[in-house]
Amino acid sequence: MTARRSTAGKRREDAVFAGMRLFADNGLTASAIQQVASEIGVSQPYIFRLFGTKQSFFLACVDEMERQVREVLRDAAAAYPGDPLPAMRAGFRQLIGDGVITGLWLQACATARRDETVAARCRSLISGILEEAARLTSATPEQLSQSLADGALVVMLQALGIDLTGGSRVAIDSLRIEGASA
Repeated sequence: MTARRSTAGKRREDAVFAGMRLFADNGLTASAIQQVASEIGVSQPYIFRLFGTKQSFFLACVDEMERQVREVLRDAAAAYPGDPLPAMRAGFRQLIGDGVITGLWLQACATARRDETVAARCRSLISGILEEAARLTSATPEQLSQSLADGALVVMLQALGIDLTGGSRVAIDSLRIEGASA
C-alpha cells in the first residue's frame, strides 16, 4: 500500500493547529516554526511556502482563533436563542480550557506592541467578536463590554494558573485572601 500525500490545504490546516499550540507556548520564534514543521512532517521552508512569512503564519493562527471564538458564539446562540450570553461565556471558558487560545492571545498582544499589522489584526478580532455577539444577542453595549472585560480577566487568570473552578469572582477573592496573608 502506498502512502497518501497530504494536500497543501490539509498541511496548511495542520500547520495552523500546531502553530496555535506552539506560538502559544513559545511566541513568534523561529524555533516554534521549526517545531511546527517537525510535528507535521514537512520542512521549515515548506511552512514558508504555505504562508509566505512568519508574520503571515502567525496571523493565520490568529484567524483560526477568531473562527473558533465566533463558532462558540454562534453555537450558543443556536442552542439558547432567548438569552445566549451566559452560554457564550460558558462556551468561551470551555474553549480556553486547554490554554492554547489564552497563550496565543497573550502572544498576539505582546507582538502587537511592536508590530502594527498584528495590532490591527487584534483590534479587528475584538471588534468582530463584539459585532458577532451583538448580532446574536439582545445584549446592551454595556453588557457586551462587561462580557469582554470578564473574558479578558478569565484569560489573564488562566495564564497565571489561577483555579477558575468556582468562577472568576471566586478566583479574584482567593487572590485577595492570598495577598492579605503574604
